[in-house]
Amino acid sequence: MARWPLLGFKSITHRLIFACAIAAIAIYSVSFWQMRQVVEQGVVSWMLEVAEARLSAVATEITGILGSIEQNAEIVAIAAKNAPDDAIVPLLETSIAQNWAVDAAAITRQATPLGLQPDSRGEYRRMSDRDLTNLLDRCQENLTATQPFWTKPYERQSSNKSLAISYCTPLQPSPRGTLAIELSLDWLPKSVNNKLQVADKFHHLKMGQPLVISLPTQQWLVSPSKSIQTWTWFSAKQPHILNKPFPQTLSDSQGIFIFTGLRSTSWVLGIAFPAAELRLFQQKYLWLTIVSMVKDMVLMCVAIAIVSRQTTQSLRSLIGSTEDIAQGNLDTVIPVIPQRDEVGRLARAFRHMRDALKDRIQELKITTAAKQAMESELEIAGQIQRSMVPRIEVADGPNPRYQLSALLQPARQVGGDLYDFFLLEGDRLCLLVGDVADKGMPAALLMARTITLIRTIAHQTSTPTEMLAAVNRELCTDNEECLFVTLFCGFLDLNTGKLNYASSGHDPALLLRDRQVQFLDLETGPPLGIEAEANFCLHECWLHDNDLILLYTDGITEAMNLQGELFSEARLLEAIAYYPLSTPARTIRTIQHFHQEFVENASPSDDITLLALQYRPSSPFAQEVKIVEQTISINSQLTELERVKPDIGEILQAEGLPVESIEDAQLIAEEVLVNIIEYGYDDRDNCHIELKIKISTEAVIMTFEDSGKPFNPLDEIEPPDLSMDDDRRSSGGLGFYLVRELADRIDYIYAEGKNILTVLLNR
Repeated sequence: MARWPLLGFKSITHRLIFACAIAAIAIYSVSFWQMRQVVEQGVVSWMLEVAEARLSAVATEITGILGSIEQNAEIVAIAAKNAPDDAIVPLLETSIAQNWAVDAAAITRQATPLGLQPDSRGEYRRMSDRDLTNLLDRCQENLTATQPFWTKPYERQSSNKSLAISYCTPLQPSPRGTLAIELSLDWLPKSVNNKLQVADKFHHLKMGQPLVISLPTQQWLVSPSKSIQTWTWFSAKQPHILNKPFPQTLSDSQGIFIFTGLRSTSWVLGIAFPAAELRLFQQKYLWLTIVSMVKDMVLMCVAIAIVSRQTTQSLRSLIGSTEDIAQGNLDTVIPVIPQRDEVGRLARAFRHMRDALKDRIQELKITTAAKQAMESELEIAGQIQRSMVPRIEVADGPNPRYQLSALLQPARQVGGDLYDFFLLEGDRLCLLVGDVADKGMPAALLMARTITLIRTIAHQTSTPTEMLAAVNRELCTDNEECLFVTLFCGFLDLNTGKLNYASSGHDPALLLRDRQVQFLDLETGPPLGIEAEANFCLHECWLHDNDLILLYTDGITEAMNLQGELFSEARLLEAIAYYPLSTPARTIRTIQHFHQEFVENASPSDDITLLALQYRPSSPFAQEVKIVEQTISINSQLTELERVKPDIGEILQAEGLPVESIEDAQLIAEEVLVNIIEYGYDDRDNCHIELKIKISTEAVIMTFEDSGKPFNPLDEIEPPDLSMDDDRRSSGGLGFYLVRELADRIDYIYAEGKNILTVLLNR
């Protein structure tokens, strides 16, 4: 799989910086999203809470200022009721001096008005008649009032057109009159703006516009921006706001408005947050957050770059040494890194690895040599083991009374399964299939011993039970490892078709007759090698013409596929019945085909052995078999071989053999003749070889006769080591190995001073 191209950095430092930047972007993206939520909800909410708190404080302060004037006016009003005329001026001076914001005070008792106001030096002077009249007239606007009240805001007749309000207190019942105290509002904008302006204490970002409005006149006492001056809904739609002494909050698409009412003056004190101003505040706050995050990320990347650069400096010093080690130079010098961190431990680990590799390579050389020797020995042992069993397909002469085919497939290089067949006295054929407990070399050795005992003892017994009992006694001797063999053995009378058989713990044979498959009746005894005095039951059956007997080991029925399912006896019966009139060889191939399809790629768990025999007794109505015999004489000169090959080709071609069979026969003849000339004669001048070729409808039999020294190629020519090079391998061994592979049967005898080697090829 291809790497992500952006990670193809050559430097760990760059990769770390890139990874940290990606991680920081991912983390800060989440943090930015969270911060945005905090700004939209937390910070703005906090600012609104601060605004409410400040609004309450300013409202309390304004109420305190107005309340102090109201209290002072009440005291003066009570004192003025009974005070003489000459005491009125000190009372007015007292009412002005009680509050710095009071700009004038006036009183009228009966028909004589009097008013005072401070000048620029702080001294009190009498008001002009016009100012006094204007002040008292504002108190006359509400003639029905019996309680003190505040007038509506108005512009003073001064040059700066500043705003003011008056507090009017009726004097009653006698003498009737009015006390008026004028309060300048010049202090109000400054106080409200300074105390209601909300600012973020972290980034000092200001937000909100303070305002004060008089509800009766819709007059701005503290004016906000022009866009907010259009927000008249809070006075037109909320006439009850003066009845709630605590701050209230209203919001719509234009923004947020926090306000509170001053009941005594019918004023509304508030802070307006336009929607555009809120968005601008959030954007500024988010940009400040982004700048702060970027600054942190840059500082983090710089720190990582410095640390990783120092760390990788030691790593770079290891690159040259590791490349030398990769090239096979285990004597390279690995730099000493004194640090005790991971890089230092890595350098020490490389040094330890180099030393361990040296030792390991030396051990591997020794182990590999021993393993190759063992594998070669196992291969030779497997070849020897396979040579101990007969050829896999045999017919009984030109007019056969039986056909036989076998399969031996070890799970390892050597195995424990065995099969054998050979003729006994009285035209009897011995058939047997066995399975040694365990696998590998111990099983192979016991298999070889069992076959040797059977071939020796079988000719001394008359029934399978006698043979099994004798072999069992021999195997029980000195069997400390408790190895055992299961064996099915049968003696078939080729003249009558009578089959005597017995079993030592082996599966029963199968009989295929008239398109029906069945197991032979069998009462089995214990395996060979366990009980020295074991008894085995003798069974018999009569074979008919074309009956087929199948002997097998449990390696075929207990084979497992990748799903853990067994091949089972049911599938074996189905495979045999698939070709009910087949030959032994075809039966073996059919079972092998079904078995391979079932197990697929599963590893073999046990050796597999099959032996199939079809009984075909001779008939008086059998057609005569045509047999052609030819003899070729060869002298001691190897050049004669060039003449022999064309002669063999002409003889076989005349009988209609296919090209492949002719080429196989020519190659066999060439290799056998070369071996006879090379090994059988010390003096080639006296060499004389006769090659007899017998051709029938079933087989081609080539018999080589020579008078050289006794030489059995089956025993004296060792199997070649196929793992060796061609120039080091024995040519004779390889040549006779090819003869073994091409021929269906090879026999050797030395009789009457002649070596006689017979090679059979089935047609």
